[in-house]
Amino acid sequence: MNKPFITCFLLGAVLLTGCGEKNPSREHIPVIKDRFYDLQEAIKARNMSALDSLMSAKMLSDRMDVDSLLRFIYGSEGENNFNHFGEYEIFYTQNKARVDCYLMDSSAARDRPAAFTFILDGDRWLLKRFEAGHPRKELDTSTNE
Repeated sequence: MNKPFITCFLLGAVLLTGCGEKNPSREHIPVIKDRFYDLQEAIKARNMSALDSLMSAKMLSDRMDVDSLLRFIYGSEGENNFNHFGEYEIFYTQNKARVDCYLMDSSAARDRPAAFTFILDGDRWLLKRFEAGHPRKELDTSTNE
């Protein structure tokens, strides 16, 4: 009668430990939120130096920079308005985060979905890439590049 109990106990212990995978720290959530808010405010102010300080140098390999970010948000001819990021959802791992949101204007229309990927560079979360749409619910954890 002890053998089934021990077997169940060991199986439960293995399930609780998650087979050795460590869950990402929840302490990252407020930091990512703050970084995303800083990005929003720098975009609204069109503050090039503040935007540059929020971006990873790795963005250049994807041909992304401050100018391309502002074109993405406001349109190539400045035809889009921007008030804030709306209805955002954060997906994250130990060293990578993606924030899915909508680019909101004064109409509050949810017709401009966007995704922003951040990487943990040392002790700072920096913007790595941005794209239109919400690519998927889960975050690709294959690399932090």
